[in-house]
Amino acid sequence: MTVNDLQTRPRLAHTRLGTGEPLVLLHGQGLSRRSWAPVVTELARERDVIAVDLPGHGDSPRQPRGAGNAPLDQARAVVELLDELGLTSVHVAGNSVGGWVALELGRLQRARTITALSPAGLWGRHAPIFIGATMRQSRINARIVRRLAPDAPRSRWARAAFMAQLSGHPSRVPYAMANAAIHDMAAAPGFRETLHAAERTGFRHGNEIRVPVTVAFGTRDRVLPPAITRRRHELPPHTRWIKIKGAGHVPMFDEPGAVVTLLLHASGPHAGEPIR
Repeated sequence: MTVNDLQTRPRLAHTRLGTGEPLVLLHGQGLSRRSWAPVVTELARERDVIAVDLPGHGDSPRQPRGAGNAPLDQARAVVELLDELGLTSVHVAGNSVGGWVALELGRLQRARTITALSPAGLWGRHAPIFIGATMRQSRINARIVRRLAPDAPRSRWARAAFMAQLSGHPSRVPYAMANAAIHDMAAAPGFRETLHAAERTGFRHGNEIRVPVTVAFGTRDRVLPPAITRRRHELPPHTRWIKIKGAGHVPMFDEPGAVVTLLLHASGPHAGEPIR
């Protein structure tokens, strides 16, 4: 690798495949672009798919000193990537904190459409205490497993235990996906600072978004309870709200077909209209 290669290489790790209009995929807290594996191949048949590792996750380094770690700061890092790729605007889909980052990209006027799957940030001034506590415990559990049993969780019982917070049907999550999620959660170098930054605030000024917005929650989401984490007034009035039956917090793990259908429709010419 030459010095010139280092200068031009994008800071955020990403995978790009497919043809069509550009669709950026953003993962949740502690995970990586690998969480989109169940849907990428099908999406790439009709979209130019760009799956991104957010700062401090997967293969992407932490934010530079002074850049900040809140979802808005992460959105600015994605904007930097879009500039490097020569993309003025893109369709954006995000899960959990990635959904929040997708909404911030809408405020930054870099999104053509936004699809937020189980988005974080739709709470009050601060995240509910139990959400941060649950995420930190998941991180501890993942690090223990990664050190003591790096090939876990092979049994359905073990997957039911380790994936209960992420999946609506945790025992059914394929081994490879469960193992990848555990390793990503354990290894994310920016886990602490990004979680702390997200806890201290919430998504605001959604009325500034002018493009189509679709928000979808799984009916088995155990991370974000409806009563306190889905404040609709934080989003523009034209937002379309969808339920994904049987899906948990990471719906790609449970209902990949439904997620593909939703993302293609929400990023298509009839975005905002009912799915038929």
